[in-house]
Amino acid sequence: MFCPVCESEYEAGITRCPDDDSELVKRLTSETTSHDNSEAKYVPLHHLGSPAEAEMVNDILSQNDIRSVIKSGGADAFSPLLSATSEGAVIFVDERDFDRAREIYASFFGDDTTPLTGGTPDDDE
Repeated sequence: MFCPVCESEYEAGITRCPDDDSELVKRLTSETTSHDNSEAKYVPLHHLGSPAEAEMVNDILSQNDIRSVIKSGGADAFSPLLSATSEGAVIFVDERDFDRAREIYASFFGDDTTPLTGGTPDDDE
């Protein structure tokens, strides 16, 4: 059973979502959900040191069913080798997943926004 509002999955026998009190449905379709993913609002989770780091974080979030996207600029998006000269990347998550995404990020990396290199460009100077 699924909630058409928050899209959470529940065990059989549960009929209402405890979070938003919506009646559960057997499967999520465009007719049963109140949110179309194209209308999802994405909010920034972290500004990371490089696109490669953002890709790593994005993979972890995806493996934990967090809807996320990466925004980075120019040629740095094509190759981790070029990311050393980049201004970094920002990872955005669906606002419905924000709190959980923040918990997952913190459990892996704490406050570190450069998980691959372990420091900021300012630390090297």
